[in-house]
Amino acid sequence: MIAPIRFLAWLLLPALMSCSFNLLAATAEGAPQALHLLDYIGADYPPTVEAGKVIDESEYREQVEFLGVLQGLVAELPQRPERAELVKGVDELLAAVSAHQDGATVARQARQLGAKLAVAYEVSQAPAITPD
Repeated sequence: MIAPIRFLAWLLLPALMSCSFNLLAATAEGAPQALHLLDYIGADYPPTVEAGKVIDESEYREQVEFLGVLQGLVAELPQRPERAELVKGVDELLAAVSAHQDGATVARQARQLGAKLAVAYEVSQAPAITPD
């Protein structure tokens, strides 16, 4: 009687473990995409707006659109204590972009927000493949 129970346990254990790995992998879903958008905005905003004037209208509209996507991604992240601060930070970043604030200021905000996101949701910022 003990042998069939052990056999059943050995069959169920890998199945349960595979389910738990899927749950662990899903905890940061959306975080890498959000981090990528923050990096993009931080890099591309400064040449788009100078002295409160939009230089490249299509690029500016694209960044505002990406900030809307970013708001959705951050709002849908798994609940963690840092999420409320991240949501507030994205709202402040959108307000700064909408107000045509200085490029260096917006880039700094985006980098700081990206760093907080990476720590809160354990997003690796190292390349998957190291250069030779």
